[in-house]
Amino acid sequence: MTFTFGGLQINTKGEVQDMTDQSIPGLYAAGELVGGLFYENYPGGTGLMSGSVFGKLAGESAADYVS
Repeated sequence: MTFTFGGLQINTKGEVQDMTDQSIPGLYAAGELVGGLFYENYPGGTGLMSGSVFGKLAGESAADYVS
């Protein structure tokens, strides 16, 4: 298994969302545990690309959060 189909929900800043779609302060996610990107199947190699894109977004948002 390369990643989950039903992982954590995040927003465009990489912030993890709770069950009411509110951001959980200071909690960010990227990579294979982010859900909602693919359904039933996926194109090969996209797990690494989504990790790179969302990792950059989450990293920048986390840096802003702590500064």
